[in-house]
Amino acid sequence: MVSVMAESPVTARLQSGDPIRWSTIGDSIAQGAHWTGAERDYVQLLEERVRYELTRYGDSFVRWAVSGATTEDTLGRLPAALDLSPDLVLIGVGTNDAKAGPDGLEKFERRYDTLLTTILDTGALLIAQTPTAVLRTCRYNLGDHLPAYAETIRAVAMRRDVPLVDHFARWTAAGDGWAPAEWMADPIHPGGRGHRVMARTLFESLGLYAADSACCRLLD
Repeated sequence: MVSVMAESPVTARLQSGDPIRWSTIGDSIAQGAHWTGAERDYVQLLEERVRYELTRYGDSFVRWAVSGATTEDTLGRLPAALDLSPDLVLIGVGTNDAKAGPDGLEKFERRYDTLLTTILDTGALLIAQTPTAVLRTCRYNLGDHLPAYAETIRAVAMRRDVPLVDHFARWTAAGDGWAPAEWMADPIHPGGRGHRVMARTLFESLGLYAADSACCRLLD
């Protein structure tokens, strides 16, 4: 069995031995839609790490992520997702909301907070994520708007005591404020390499990264 390196709320849940129902909600990046080509997206890599390498064959993974989804759309789909009684929910939204710019920030904060509190009220373990960065050539002035939306996610997650995976910080640090071009399939969406970077950030943040893991070595 491949080791789990660090203690976290997720690894504590894994060590319980009980089967976990994992659910992912959000947008096209969380869906792994289209832009990964034939490569695996970050949620598929997470499932490989958990179900195969950690031999958690009883765990299940369900996705409610949909291309183009905003927080408003995700709130509309949330009841159906929660009907399946997930034990752990991974949420990835914000990119499409940021198209509204500064005028949409207050609504985004309110809706994002509602998403988090509604999920937390079920007793599920919740993992928040900031969006990935975009290229300079991106439409909708997303490069100008995303920093404030990422900061809002950080603030709401901190206020609600929700673990956060900060993709945006890693991507902007690597790309001098923007997404590194080699991580992208187009100006908005990560390609296969970008999803591997996302998976590594996710694994490291949640205590799932291990040097002796073949899955983790794929992410180098």
